[in-house]
Amino acid sequence: MSQILQNPLFIKLGATLFLLMAVLAAAFILLKYLRRQLVSNEQDSKQRVSVDNSAFTLLAYEGVIRKLKEQEKELERLRRSERDQANESASMSEAVLSNLGSGVVLFNTVNLVRQANPAAKALLGYASASGLHSRDIFRGVSQVRMPVTTKPAGSKSESPSQLLEAIDTAIKQGTTFRRIEADYRTPTGELRVLGITISPVRSSSGEALGAAALISDLTEITQLSQQMRLRESMAALGEMSAGIAHEFKNSLATISGYAQMLQNGADANTSTLFAGKIAGETTSLARIVTDFLNFAKPQGLQREPLEILGMVKDCAKEAGVQLMVENCPEALTVLGDPTALRQAFSNLLRNSAEAARPGEAPTVKLSGASTVMSTTITLSDNGVGMPQDQLSRIFIPFFTTKAEGTGLGLALVHRILTEHSATIGVSTNESGTTFTIAFPPSISAANRANIAAQPE
Repeated sequence: MSQILQNPLFIKLGATLFLLMAVLAAAFILLKYLRRQLVSNEQDSKQRVSVDNSAFTLLAYEGVIRKLKEQEKELERLRRSERDQANESASMSEAVLSNLGSGVVLFNTVNLVRQANPAAKALLGYASASGLHSRDIFRGVSQVRMPVTTKPAGSKSESPSQLLEAIDTAIKQGTTFRRIEADYRTPTGELRVLGITISPVRSSSGEALGAAALISDLTEITQLSQQMRLRESMAALGEMSAGIAHEFKNSLATISGYAQMLQNGADANTSTLFAGKIAGETTSLARIVTDFLNFAKPQGLQREPLEILGMVKDCAKEAGVQLMVENCPEALTVLGDPTALRQAFSNLLRNSAEAARPGEAPTVKLSGASTVMSTTITLSDNGVGMPQDQLSRIFIPFFTTKAEGTGLGLALVHRILTEHSATIGVSTNESGTTFTIAFPPSISAANRANIAAQPE
């Protein structure tokens, strides 16, 4: 054994083995150390990544918070701007309403006053109007005048209730009512004429919020208008009286002349001739008086649906006028008295026949139209026309441009049409004269059978 241990080869082999083991041990230790380092580095890396991710998340969150705060500031600025604009608009609206010369009354959906500006309070005579009902605000109204085309359905003519019905209709149906006139007595007893416009008030979505009444004082204007009408009536009366006096003067002069010649003596034939002249002038005077009385006395009109085109055609035949119908529906219906309207159209067409140019056949072009607002008829003749300065006087009784005639024809036409709530306009030039007649809204075929004749 000792020999083996002392053997150099064994010693070298042992040394080599020991060295190899030492190297393996060192390698093992080194590997273990390296493995520990790798694990440690991996954990450090994960920690760093976690820290980096947390930092990024924190930075992103802080950015979002910062943007939200900026947006909140912008929203607050916009809200302040809107509040300022709303306050400015409210202040402006209040200033406008307070300084507006016309009265404004706002009603809610149950006809209670929400707001009334100072002008409205002054016009109506109320120190405070808020909370009052429309019937309380307008209880001083004694009479209402409204255009025929804007009257609420079923309302009574000239009734104060028309105003309250108009407010109800404006709220519920969104209808606007213009040119209403009301005779009003304030709580202190002052009489006023009010001009009122009723308009619906709607939200941006179309929801009914109430109605607004715009009120103006027409008292002074109405008084001036009445004075002007009185002056015009007096002027017309003066011209009419002058016409009557002229007719009577001419006839009386003729009668007086023939009477004097009879008084001075004449043979039988001459006396008979003079007596005939006197009788003729007496008859002429009686006709003038009769025509004037027929013009002056009121007529009880019977209202019924009338096909106006057929009536005008008949009148044209009777007057000897060629009628040319252009742009006129066959079913052109108005509500009126057949006898009175036939007389009116006959007078117009006879005038056209008498105004015809020498050698030309009298011709009248007729056109018509019917809308929800009116039924219109236009008659244009081919006559010689008339001077422009006479147009304003042609409807005055006893005014005439003819050598013969009483001057009551067009005056009677005007009166008949006025009694039918119709208007007549006239224009003239060297090519002829045109009369335009506008009746109230025409009657639909569905309603004609339900309309009975009723006295005015």
